[in-house]
Order: sequence, then C-alpha cells, then structure tokens
Amino acid sequence: MQNSDDAKSSSIQIIFETKNNVVTRILFKNNGIYFRPEDWNRLKKIAEGNPDEQKIGAFGVGFYSLFSVCDNPFVFSGGQGMAFYWRGNQLFTKQGQNKSTDDWTTFLMDMKDPTEIPNIEKFSRFLANSLGFTENLQNISVLFNDTLVIRLSKKIQRPEPLRITSEFNTYSPQRMFQLTSINVGRVQLDVERLIVPTNFNVRQLHLINYQTQKASIFLKTANGDLDVRVSNEFSLKMEQITKKKPPRKTSIQMIFTGFNEHNLSSDSDENISPVFKDLLQYPEQGKIYIGFSTDQTTGCCSHLAARVIPTMERVSIDMANETLAKYNSELLYLSGTLCRILYEDEMDQIKRSYNSVNAVHDRALLEKRAAHALTHFTYHPSTPNTQIGKILESQFFDCTRKNLSILSTNGVLPISDVRIPDPKMKGFIKNVPVVPTNIFERCNIFFIKAKNTLNLIRDLNFQDVLHELRNRMFSENEITELLKWFVSYRSSGNIVSASELDQFMGLTRIGNIFRTLKTIRHYLNPGIIPTDMDVPNDVMPYTISKTLPPQDLKKWFGWSELTLVIWAKFIVNKPNLENDLTFARKVLQILARNLNNTSRNNKEIIRQLFFQKRCIPTKFGLKLPNEAYFQNVTIFPDLPTIEFQKPLSVQSLMELLGVRKVVELKLVFDRLDRGNWDHMQLVKYLASMSSDLKADEIRILKSKPIWPKEDSAGSQLVQIQRFVTSNLHVPSSLNREFGLPIIDWKGRWSSSTQEGTFLIMLGLREYPTLKTILELAAPPTDPKIRSKAFEYFIDNFDKNYLKEYSPATVNNAFLPCSDQNTYAKPSECFINLECKIMKFKVIRQDLRYRVEKLGVHQDPSRETIINELKKLSRYVQYGDDAKKIFEYLASRKKDFIRSDFDQLAKFDFIPLRNKTKINEIILFNPRSVYFEVQEGLSEFFPCIDFGERANSFLSACGVKKRPSPVDLARLLVESSAKLWGLIKGNIEKYLNILRIIAIDFKSCRNIADEPSLIARMKGAPILVAIKKERQERRTNSGDGNNDGIDCYYLSSTNKIFINDNKIYQRVFNPLTAPEENLLESLYKELGCRSLQDSVKETSTPRGIKETNKSKQLQNEIMERSSLFYHEYKEHDIKRDEKWLEKLKVREVDYIETIYVLENDEKKERTDTLILQVAGMDSWTLYISSSSNLLDVSKHIVKNIYKVSNWKDVGYFNMLLTSPLLVLKEMGYPVDRILQQRK
Repeated sequence: MQNSDDAKSSSIQIIFETKNNVVTRILFKNNGIYFRPEDWNRLKKIAEGNPDEQKIGAFGVGFYSLFSVCDNPFVFSGGQGMAFYWRGNQLFTKQGQNKSTDDWTTFLMDMKDPTEIPNIEKFSRFLANSLGFTENLQNISVLFNDTLVIRLSKKIQRPEPLRITSEFNTYSPQRMFQLTSINVGRVQLDVERLIVPTNFNVRQLHLINYQTQKASIFLKTANGDLDVRVSNEFSLKMEQITKKKPPRKTSIQMIFTGFNEHNLSSDSDENISPVFKDLLQYPEQGKIYIGFSTDQTTGCCSHLAARVIPTMERVSIDMANETLAKYNSELLYLSGTLCRILYEDEMDQIKRSYNSVNAVHDRALLEKRAAHALTHFTYHPSTPNTQIGKILESQFFDCTRKNLSILSTNGVLPISDVRIPDPKMKGFIKNVPVVPTNIFERCNIFFIKAKNTLNLIRDLNFQDVLHELRNRMFSENEITELLKWFVSYRSSGNIVSASELDQFMGLTRIGNIFRTLKTIRHYLNPGIIPTDMDVPNDVMPYTISKTLPPQDLKKWFGWSELTLVIWAKFIVNKPNLENDLTFARKVLQILARNLNNTSRNNKEIIRQLFFQKRCIPTKFGLKLPNEAYFQNVTIFPDLPTIEFQKPLSVQSLMELLGVRKVVELKLVFDRLDRGNWDHMQLVKYLASMSSDLKADEIRILKSKPIWPKEDSAGSQLVQIQRFVTSNLHVPSSLNREFGLPIIDWKGRWSSSTQEGTFLIMLGLREYPTLKTILELAAPPTDPKIRSKAFEYFIDNFDKNYLKEYSPATVNNAFLPCSDQNTYAKPSECFINLECKIMKFKVIRQDLRYRVEKLGVHQDPSRETIINELKKLSRYVQYGDDAKKIFEYLASRKKDFIRSDFDQLAKFDFIPLRNKTKINEIILFNPRSVYFEVQEGLSEFFPCIDFGERANSFLSACGVKKRPSPVDLARLLVESSAKLWGLIKGNIEKYLNILRIIAIDFKSCRNIADEPSLIARMKGAPILVAIKKERQERRTNSGDGNNDGIDCYYLSSTNKIFINDNKIYQRVFNPLTAPEENLLESLYKELGCRSLQDSVKETSTPRGIKETNKSKQLQNEIMERSSLFYHEYKEHDIKRDEKWLEKLKVREVDYIETIYVLENDEKKERTDTLILQVAGMDSWTLYISSSSNLLDVSKHIVKNIYKVSNWKDVGYFNMLLTSPLLVLKEMGYPVDRILQQRK
C-alpha cells in the first residue's frame, strides 16, 4: 500500500481468489503511475530497494516480502509484464509485452500454501490504519473472488496553514531539522463491510444476503514541513547504512481527534466501529507510522507519521545505531515542537471563545475542550522504547520559553499563574486563578506530574489566600468557609509565621473595612447570651462562629467565649437598663440564668456593676437593689417588692445584687419600739428570718447589748442591764451551779427550738468556755466546784473543748499530781511513775488513763531529760539513786537520737567514789570510764558497774568495755614512767600494751587517724629498748656468757635502732628494739631507724694476691653460677649470673674495716669482703686464710639477691660446698640446669 501511495495511486484493489474455502491466489492492484524502465530494471535487483530519498520503500524490501507467500510472483504494469521463476536455487525473471487492456498495475501471487480467508474486521482495521496516513491513496476495495466485502474511503478537507509564532524554537537541538510550515486539516474515513460469521464459507456470499455495516470517523491532521540540513560526513554514513541519502526536505504528520472531531465521531456512531479503534487513540497512546503502524507508541494521544528509520523488522524505531538514532531523535524532537504548537493554538482558540462567552454552560464546554487538549498532550511512558516519549515530551516543554497555557477559572493563563484547586478553599477563592475542577479531575495525572516533577504549577497556599483577601471583601458565607479552611490548614500541622498570621487577621474584614479579625476577641455562646441581644463589637457574628467548634476558635484564633461578666460590662451601659422595664427584666433574667456557672470573683464584678443601677423591677417601678425587697417580705405592706413572672429563677441574682430579704434592723428596732415589743418578741421575729439575715446584720446582733440577764435569785432586776449574747449562758442548772451569767428567759428553755438555735448562733453559750472551766478546775477555786469542774472538763473534753484546747498554751495548774496538794500544767507532769526518780511531777495514778488526751505525756522528752540530768548530776549519790536513774534512762534509750548520746558523752554525770577519800564522789564523762580494766591499770582507767540494765544506757553514751589502743597510747604518752614503775620489772605486761598498739597500727589504724597523738608518741620515752651488758660488769653473773645479758629501758624513737645487723649490734651495742616482728613494725611506724642503714662501713683489703685457694673458689663459683639462680624470679635478682661469672676472687692477709654510727667510730679486722673496683664495672671477692665458705655465702647472697635471709645463705652455702654428685642424689636437677647454661 505504501508503494502504491508513493506511485500516486488514488485507489487500490485487493482480490482474494479461493478454492475450497481457502485462499489460493492474491491480486493487488493500484491505479498509480506505470512502471518505468528503471523501475523494471530495479525490480530485478530485489534487495536493493528504492534509492529515492522521498520514498520509504517502493520495490525494495517491500517487494521482497512477496516471496514469503508465493514462489513465482507476476507483475503487470503499462502493457508490460515480468515473471519470477526458480531454477534450482537461482531466481530468474522473464519480461515481455502484456496484451491485457487493464490500466491498473497488478501484482499476482499464487500462494505457496493455501491460506485461510482473512478476518474481515481485523483486515478492515489494518487497512484503515494504513489509509489514515497515505498522501495520495483515498479508496481501498477488498473482494473475495468477485464479491466486494470491504470498501474504505478517505475524504480530506483542504488544509489551512497554521502560523508559527516567533516564540517557538523551530530547530531540532542539533539544528539538523527546521520546522518551516504547518498545515492543519480534517479527514473523514468511511467504511462499508460485510458482517459475516466467524466460520463462514465463501460460496455462501452468493447465497446469503449478509448484513452490511457502514461507519465513519473524523480526524484532525497536522502536517509539518521540515528542511533537512546534514553534513556531508553524516549524509555519507546514512547512505552507507540505508542505501539512500537523507532528503533535503521531509515532513511529519500528527493525526489526532480534536475536541470537535471526537464529538462528531462519537455522535455519528454511538458505538464506534472496531475498524477505527486504532485510529481513534484517545485517551490511549498513539502509534508511530512509517507507512503502516509500528509497535512503538508516542507517549501521548496522537499518532505520528514520520519518515524515521525503522529496525530491520520494521516494527520499532532504530535507536541502537548511533547515526540512525541521531537522525531519528532529531526528527522526533520537532514532532514534540509540532505537538506544542498545536496545543498552544488550541488554547488560543479557547481563550478567544472564553472571553466572548459568559454562560455557565458555554464555559463548561470550553473546560471540556481544554481538558481534551491537555489530555491529548499529557505524556506517559512510551512502549516498547521509553526514550521516544521522553524526546517528544522534553521538546514539548523546551521548544519555547513561554509557560504552558492552561484554562483557569480566570481564563487561559500561563500555568505558573494558575494554582491547583483545594476543595476546602472553593468557598472563598474567587480572584486567584485555579484549575477548574472538571479539568483537574480529568487531567489529574498531568497536574501531579506538572507539580511534583516538572515544577510548572503549585498548590494554592497561604499567600494566595492573602492575595484574595487584599483584593476584595468577603461575604459572611465566604468568611465562614475561610475560617473553616484556616482551622483545617493549621490542624494539619502547617506552620503560619507571626507576620502571615498578622496579615491574615488584618486583611479579613467583616462587614466594613475597619472591622477585621484583629478586632475580634470573643465568640457568642447562645446558651449564655441569646442571639437577639446586643453584644460588643469585638464579638464574632454568631452566623459565622456557629459553624466552628469553640475549641478551634480558642486554639487557632485566640478568641474566648463571651462570658457573662464581659457582656454584663457592656450591657450595663445601655440607657434602656434604667428606663425600660421590659429590657431591664430581660437583662436580669439572662444574668440570673447563668449565674450558677459564674465564679465568685465574676459574681462580685456583676454585683459591682449593677448594685447602683436603678434596674430592679418592683411594684413601684425600677429601684436600686438595696431599695427593693423579695416578694415574701410582707411584714410591712408599703415595701417595694420585686416583680418577676418566676421569682425563683432570679432569686440568686437578687441576693447577689443586695435585694433585701429582711427589713433592716434599724427600721425593725424603730417600729418595734413604737409597737412596744420586748426582747422575746424580737427574738421570735429574728429567728423566723434568720436564714435571710445578712452577715453584717448578724454581726450587729452579735455585738449589740440587747439581751437582759437573770439575777442571782432567779428574778429580773428592776434596772434592766443588757448584754451581748456571748457574755451570757443558757439557763441550765449546771451553769447556775458554776455561778455563770444566765440570759433572762421567760418560759421553758430548749436549745432545739428556732429561738434557742438562733440565740446560740448569735453566741449564747451552752457551757463554760475553756478559759472559764480551767479556772474553775484549778486552785484557789472551792475544792467542791474545782473537783466538779475538773470532772466536767474531762467528761466533755471531746465534745466541747477538743478543737480549742492546746496543752502548750494552758497556764492553769489544774491537774492533780501523785504528791498530795500538788497541781501541775499539762506540760509540767507525766504519767510514768518511774520518771519520778528524776524529780519530775507525776499525775495522780487513778487519772493515768484519762489525761493523755489532755496533752499529758507518758514520759518527759529527751531534751527535758538531758537538761534535768545536768541539774541532778551534782546531787546524785553513787548508790541506788544513780543506778535507778540510769535504769530509767535505759528504758528510754530508744527515744534518744545520736546527737543526744554525743552530747552526753562529753558531760560529767557518772558518779564514782574517790579511792583516797571514800566519802567523796567524782563525776566522769562516759568516755573517761570503762566496764573492764586489766590488772594493774585500774589506777589509770576508772572502772564502773551499775548493773546490766543501767550499763546498756551508759554504753550507748560512750562508756567502752575496756581501754582501746588509742587509750593505751595516750596512757603511755602521759604516764609511761609511772606505769613502768608500777609494773615492777614485769616487762611482759608493758610489752603486751605495746603489742596491742602495734596490732592497731597494722590492722585497725585507729591511732593512725590521730596524727597529733602519733607525734607525741614519737617524741615521748614510751618504747622498751634492749641493751647488752657485759657479764664482767655485773656482780652476780657466773654463766660464762661473753655476749652479755639483755637489759631493758624506756626510751624514745630517735634513740632506738631496729636490730637488723648482728655485726653492727655487736660492734656498737646500741639501744635496739625487741626482736619481734610485730613490735618491730610498730617501732618502724614510729620512726626507729634501721641499724643496717645507719652504720657507714669502709673496708680496705691488705696484702692482695692470687692463690690456688682463690682460683679454686673462683672456678667453683663460676661452675655453679647457674645453680644459684635456679627458681629465683627475675624481680628478686639484684645482679644476674653474668655478674657472678665475672666475679674475681683474691686472697689477702687481712681486711681492715671502719664502722661509723652517728659520732661513734669502731675499727675491726674481717676475713671476707666483696668490693667494686673504683670507677669500673668490676667486682672482687676478698678472702683470708681465716675465711670460711659460710662467710663467702653470706657476702655473695647479699650482692646477688635484692632481699635475703638466713635460709638463702644456708641454701647458697649448700650449693657451693656440696659435691655435684651429692646434689644429684638429693634430687637437684644439676645436669639440666648446667645444660641450659651451655
């Protein structure tokens, strides 16, 4: 068909010849240009194709496709014919004259294999799709044998040019193509086809009159003419690939259904024929056509016919080859430009129409038209290659700097000036252009993309609302919708700055330009203030506020409910309040109805506002509140009583404003005097009105002396003396017995009557006051009255006196004590009889279970006890009194706190007999006495024992079981000489004390926490020291011991040495510490020096020589050096094995040694010594003829081990002197150790 169109055919025929209901031959005929000689010649070269750059196919690959259905096609054209036939695998042609009179070019194809008859509907659709994009072809006929089954025709309206304005860039990105002109026209396609069943027989076409279907569609076409400019290099590449040079001119064609064409197609056939389904692409994507439909979609709702280069399969656009992809892309870019020009032209037409119509129906039609256009050019991912759609879309938006035009509520505008609609703003946004709802709903996909991806449009926002408010005044309904939106906007979490909020509140005007939201402070609650009443100007009109919940008005606008008190402040200034009885009554009813829900402070404000207003309706007109009376005040008929239909409904308000319930007392007193009423008549009237009396009236009655008293004989005095009620008592026998003043009362008295209750409320006393009853119960009151008053007080305490009574403030000594005729205040006596031992007053014991409620404590407080103990201590005897006091205090031990015991620990209150003066008592503090003292120390440490119970209290106060190490240390510091004299040579007792102190230094460290004591211990002669005395210097010695015997002395630390060197001890015989580890540790702590470290020793060998003896000893030391270090840790080694191996041994005549201790110098000769050669790392062991190996061992051990003792010396001596064989027999690993050395 494309070849026929290229040959300028206007009509084609396709004839299917059948046999046995299958197709055996196909004839394809067109009435286009006859074959020229060059066409016949090229036909022989089937694979070469058409070199004409203006033709897509002609007879290249297109003709080659005939061989897929037949082996020997035959072509007739212009009286010539050409047959194709095979010899083996070789294809040959034969050409000659054709005598047929048929003027049409015909292709005859005998089928290789019989083929099924094509489906009429599907074949019609295929042909319709192809016909839509032909330039010359207008009619197609399809026959089965000689029966016409399909007829398609195309009618083309004369195209009209479309102006390309200067704002469009008509070049492709790399300027390969330029769009030079556009022509737009309309096309009508008609079809007439047979409707046959699926499995029909061709022979039935002559027998059955099948139904014929006719249908039409209307399309719009836009043809764009392009100039092509490519380089010679690029042209050469194209020719190499396609066998054709790029054309100098080409065209692109868009086929789409405009709004009118869409409506016409729909109207012409309610159910559009399936034949045209593919052409009527809306709202689906269109296809790209290259003479026929490819599989590639455009991404929008328009078909595109363009001379793009397809793939070999001719179903896709070649975007793989770099050269073809560039050519195709450039062509597609201008297709995007064509789409944009067509869209903007449609918008211009809509704009002109929109400005000329006002009818709602007409504008709704334009909205549909705009939505149709926008939907057409909304791009979706193209298939199968998404790049195609992206190219078209990008150029659609990039081909001009002008913003996309869209139809808004204000006409066609650039999309950047239009806002996406918000349904919540619909009620008040009128001036700001928004997308019409119909368009937004139909084109939702476009607007989502335009907002989120392309950033072409945005939602309505707060600034748009402010713009709307600046430009016009809103109606009440619009303000209502505005406030609803604002609440929703803020509730959704949107932030509004202070500046924006200020503008919003200032621009929203209600009724006039001066009344803005800024001026509003309150909203109306019709449940409080009726809507028909006047309200302040800062109250939002109820018609607006009623649509919003109160909590939103509070939260988002800061408005509060118009309270009763605020309204009262407003309404009280209305002149009608004091002039119009009906108005005043209505105002008061509103106030009364809501008074119960009003706070006390606000009630007082309302009272202040109205109590001086002449606004109370009475039977004598409007009165001030204090001039009016309640309706039930009928004592005098000439009183102005209030007039309300329902007096009870305003009762609380009337009470608040001061409307009188009771006639004022002055008036009552005056009228009663004139009526000759006595006090009994007065009390009866007042009692009946007691609930209505005001507080100040009650105060007057309480303070006014208007009540007479009964005389002592029970008859009334001639001269009436009047008293206030609080100075009188009810006429009872008890009050008379106590001699209290009684009210004069006629008749029988009862406190439960209305009069009795009223008088008691005024202060008439039913029983004695607390002050009075305590005075009656204490001396010097008559004993009988005193006893009765005391019993009355205790029996009626809970009922009459508990709330007022405070034991600490009672100044009357009314409580009888255990000592006869002794009385005390509650704070001066106690219940527990045991505390009497400390001279405390104790309540009479028959009352001990009744007086606790009066504030009498079981025992004195701890503070009181301590103070009393301080007073008593100087009088306490050593015997039973002290024991009983301490036993009582032991019973109270749990009541004392730590600070009490700390205080007592420093106080001298423990009595002890003087050992020298038996009748004299000495007082000690708890820290100075002990419960046990070792023998011989009792002179220094006082010992007490008051029994187990008393001792437990004293122990808590600080008495220790026995002297502590600290005590012993102080004893030594203060009395060491005295103690030394008392023990009379029993050194072990003294050493035991030192051992106790040494143990504390080692573990408890109590003495260490007292640095001053330690300092004194270091300076005082408190330590036992030992010094040897030669036997010959003692008279009674005959044991023959030349070392002397140990003598013991007391001395200070700076004179005593630790005996850690026997040689030095022998040489100097200084004062040394006892050789006992525990005591030595104490002496060191106190500063005794090491004898070893205190002596300076200088040795000089005399007559040095190397002898056989020295050589032999040196060899033995070297040979056994490894043995001496075996099993010793590295950190215990002072000098290593290499040092010992280098040690030289020399024999001398003797060694002269000088010892210096402080200022004492001694000189002796020694046998063995190790010395270092001055200035060198060389050491020598010197021995004499008198040296023995034990001395050698001592000196070597001292030099190779950091710390050593006699065990190390003995062990070393054994290793040095024992034969190696003996050592092996002893189990010593001699060989292994020596081997390791090697």
